[in-house]
Amino acid sequence: MKTIQDFIKEIEGSAELQAALKEIKDKDALAEFLKKNDVAGTVEEFAEAIKAKTGAEGELSDDDAEAVAGGNWWGFVKWLFGHG
Repeated sequence: MKTIQDFIKEIEGSAELQAALKEIKDKDALAEFLKKNDVAGTVEEFAEAIKAKTGAEGELSDDDAEAVAGGNWWGFVKWLFGHG
């Protein structure tokens, strides 16, 4: 199994994974995406890892924080890949 941190790095370098992630609309779909990609961790742990990564590189806006927390998955995806 992959760690969440390793998977985030993999996503950053893969247009295919980024495209698949952009199709995710809810927590259940994200959970399935993580499982399909053999990632050890929960949706919540994935979101926390993203928040921690961003915290080291910059501040999240309130909208971005809400997206990561599970409110707006398309907003989360756009934020994750710098399109927000």
